[in-house]
Amino acid sequence: MGAITHKDQRSKFDAFFPGRADEFLRMLGAWSIPFALLDADDAVLFWNLGAVKFYGLGEEEALGKKFAELVAEEATIPEAPLGGVRTRRYEALHQSADGIELPVMVTRTDLPASDGREGAFVLITDLTESKSLERRLARRVAQLSIIREIGECLQSAMSPERILHTILVGATASMGLRFNRAFLLLVDERHGVLRGRDAIGPADTEEAQRIWSRLSTGGKTLRDLVDDYEPLIDGEEPRVLEIARLLSAKLDDETSFVVAALNATATTRVVDGHVVSGDAPSPYRIIGILGIDAFVAVPLTTDGKPVGLLLADNAITRRAITDEDVDILELLGLQAGQALARAHLTEELARQVASLEAATRELRRNQERVVRSERLSAIGEMAARVAHEIRNPLVAIGGFARSLLLRPEEQDSATREALEIIVNEVRRLETIVKEVLEFSRPAPPKIGSVPLRRLAQEALDLLAWELDHVGVVGRVEEAPGTPEAAADSDQIFHAVINLLRNAVHAMPHGGELFVRLRGVPYGVEMAIVDTGVGMSEDVLARAQEAFYTTKPNGSGLGLTIASLIARDHNGEVRIESREGEGTTVTLRLPAATEGETDAQDPDY
Repeated sequence: MGAITHKDQRSKFDAFFPGRADEFLRMLGAWSIPFALLDADDAVLFWNLGAVKFYGLGEEEALGKKFAELVAEEATIPEAPLGGVRTRRYEALHQSADGIELPVMVTRTDLPASDGREGAFVLITDLTESKSLERRLARRVAQLSIIREIGECLQSAMSPERILHTILVGATASMGLRFNRAFLLLVDERHGVLRGRDAIGPADTEEAQRIWSRLSTGGKTLRDLVDDYEPLIDGEEPRVLEIARLLSAKLDDETSFVVAALNATATTRVVDGHVVSGDAPSPYRIIGILGIDAFVAVPLTTDGKPVGLLLADNAITRRAITDEDVDILELLGLQAGQALARAHLTEELARQVASLEAATRELRRNQERVVRSERLSAIGEMAARVAHEIRNPLVAIGGFARSLLLRPEEQDSATREALEIIVNEVRRLETIVKEVLEFSRPAPPKIGSVPLRRLAQEALDLLAWELDHVGVVGRVEEAPGTPEAAADSDQIFHAVINLLRNAVHAMPHGGELFVRLRGVPYGVEMAIVDTGVGMSEDVLARAQEAFYTTKPNGSGLGLTIASLIARDHNGEVRIESREGEGTTVTLRLPAATEGETDAQDPDY
């Protein structure tokens, strides 16, 4: 570097180094480390070769300029004394001639001059590499912290859905791994498919701003974001979920990129449309689906067995995926594989527990049925004996009373009224005896094909007088395609009569009675709906018990007999009722198969 030509600058320089200016210039001028000598006004007296190269400013451009203005200095860390009162150090941002921001460490030493004024020797240390390393270290610490937080969320998550949400949010959230989009594919062994299950990320830049602004507001933690995870946007399924499903492939497809990535021993990376790590087939189809030619695919495994695949890309920002990004994503993949395996075991255990509970409930129901059957059998046997014992004298009483009624000349009005009461009560008792005998000695059904609409209409016609008497309107409604029932027409007719009578008795002041027919899987249902008084919970619980009745003149056997008939047909009777709102009694029977006929009534 040549000598300073400006006399005023040289004189100021000589004031700091009297008689040694030329020696100083020769010794320090060619240093590669940038430094400058400043006068008392902070103007540049000396600008070495290192400073020229570092800032891109020639000597002539620098001399006489204010140093802070010349380098556009902006202090970032306040200065601190170093080794004495004359030397201090601080970090700052400088700017090169072409506008590049330069992180630097400035070491400034005050120099006394022979003229009594002071200048300064300024040594500049380039911090670009150290700051870059510092940022990378800080980023790695932050990423590891996020991985730890994701791990904690995964450890506490038990359901597969929450685990999926945690993985996706952790891969894409601003405080997470910061990929633009993430896609999860899970192995479905039962169907032999690697199935796209879930995804998160925007479809375009506008949607990205909306999603990312939502994720970054409110100082939420990762756990908060997982709790607030919304797979639907504005009530519609996001595009990324459609993409995830399109990524699905059969597990035995040897030409599939995603299947090869799933079975790979390491992460598969695609850059500029080419597989740069891994041994997967051409990603051409996947590139077309994702709409980007750079992405990474991390296999999720547990105990060496693949359970899923995590794909991530930066389709919106187009930021290159670095080795550091892949390393952290692989850590997430390790945790995700273990969490999914745990969820699978938990889910399987829950299914087994549910199965055991269902089996226990069924066993309890069977035990209750056995106890009820034994009780009903005992009641039936006793009832049959009692009915048999009272039937003959009852017939005799009724016969004598009717014969006396046929001789009105031998009776006064009081006697005749008494005889009529006896006849009516005997008739009622005969009906009860008949029901008791039917209950205690059920005949096996003769199965045939029965059109329930016709049977229901005939039952309503038979009860027309009873309906009209209390002001009840009845009608039959049949859904299209309702099949015929596999049933004994006489027994089912008897059951329907009992159910209709109960419905009519529940509407003493009139109402509407609907018989609704429809087909159900492997069966047919007849729902008898009334608008009557309904039942309380206590009455509903005992409604199908034998001899239980709320009617003053009832036997308590009508609904019980209907239930027994349904059970003998491999069907059931269900009751739904709300007090004051009405009752629905549903008779479910098997559907008739082709070729079944009714041996009892060819009209059916």
